[in-house]
Amino acid sequence: MKKNYYHILGVSPSASVAEIKAAYKRLALKWHPDKNPHDTHAEERFKQVNDAYQVLSNPRRRAAFDLQQQYEKSQRQAHAHAMPRYHHTRQPAGFRERHYRQRPQKHTHFSRHDLQVVLGVVVAAVLLVMGLYFGWRQIASSRALKQAQEAEKQRLWKQADEAYSTVLEHKPALEGARVRRGALRLTYLKNPTGAIEDYSAVLRESENPKAAWYAARGKGYLQTKQYQQALQDLNKAIALDGAQAGAYLDRGVVHLQLEDNWPAAEADITTYLRKAPRPSAHTTEALLYRTFALYRMQQLQKAWQDTEQALRQSPANPKAFYLQAKIKQAQGDSTRGCALLSKAAQLGFALAAQEVKYQCQP
Repeated sequence: MKKNYYHILGVSPSASVAEIKAAYKRLALKWHPDKNPHDTHAEERFKQVNDAYQVLSNPRRRAAFDLQQQYEKSQRQAHAHAMPRYHHTRQPAGFRERHYRQRPQKHTHFSRHDLQVVLGVVVAAVLLVMGLYFGWRQIASSRALKQAQEAEKQRLWKQADEAYSTVLEHKPALEGARVRRGALRLTYLKNPTGAIEDYSAVLRESENPKAAWYAARGKGYLQTKQYQQALQDLNKAIALDGAQAGAYLDRGVVHLQLEDNWPAAEADITTYLRKAPRPSAHTTEALLYRTFALYRMQQLQKAWQDTEQALRQSPANPKAFYLQAKIKQAQGDSTRGCALLSKAAQLGFALAAQEVKYQCQP
């Protein structure tokens, strides 16, 4: 009987070429004569390993070897069954010799212990699934929160909004994420409706709503021209925290838009300007809002002073020149008024250009 090369290499008959090669390298290193000097057993093993690899690494020789192995196996089985010790048993009994009887049926029923085991398994499975589910949600929300914060640092407002939305899909009650998304939508993404939804959810779910949240939602209502709702929120914000400077400005603008209380508008904007830390584009805009309130109250000298201050902060502001033109027209100086209207029109103020066309033609 030929040697079994698969046994020599220690691999299965279905082993791949890569597995055979790896086994050969390992055994060749182990039994190599250089590592085992004067060891006849190692030398013989090395030869066997080499012979086995020569046969099994060659597809044609391996196929012939496999065929020979199958033939020898069938011969051994045929020889074993031909031996006398396999012939002393009788033939199977015929139908008439067989006796049948009904097997007694076993009555199965659940005991209390069995029920407890089943319930325990079910509860354990449910807890496992819930644990995996909430664990995955925790990981996903944490990763999305980090992505949102990183996007904010890079001023990628749209990506930050999407990441915060992912966070809120997994944790809808996460207050910080909802407030941040609302602030992004209100300040950078020009989506006041979305901001109103976020701040409304926070105010609805919080036990101690903050003045800043009312102020932010009030600004959203102002931008969507829902002035009564804006006025309610801004009143609440100021009642909770009088240091909300932006809320005073927004409330003053609401009064201007409603045209319901010019003195209240002027007072709110004045409070904002007093609380504003330093001149900026916002303070320039606030001065022009106050100019309009003073103009409507016929306090033209104070209104002119505000426009002058606004132009010192923003020398090319067309709205300031337009308001100066209206003040001069109210004072009866139409020539100076038309000159200021022309200046505003040259700076790109469309309303001024229309009024020059119809009011200042020679």
